[in-house]
Amino acid sequence: MDSSLPHVIPPLSLVKVVKVTSQEPSWTGYEGRVFRIDYYSPNDSLDCVWLVDDGGRYSETVDHEMIKTHFEILRCSDESDFYGVDRPVIGPL
Repeated sequence: MDSSLPHVIPPLSLVKVVKVTSQEPSWTGYEGRVFRIDYYSPNDSLDCVWLVDDGGRYSETVDHEMIKTHFEILRCSDESDFYGVDRPVIGPL
């Protein structure tokens, strides 16, 4: 991850899967897919990152280490409310 990026990737940021290894067989075929980062849940840590696909479906969860090692950050959002209080659910692109 670029050192200029924040430690916690803001919600609504766009990320793309660029690397899948044999340790993540469930990610086979995901190379090149683009996801948005969902709002974080106060019930989870800020390291539990929900990925929202282009259809607006909550698809997968990863941690920031996986984003750093397996994803490219296409756009880092300027969203400042990590928990999405009074924000709409992320819909389809």
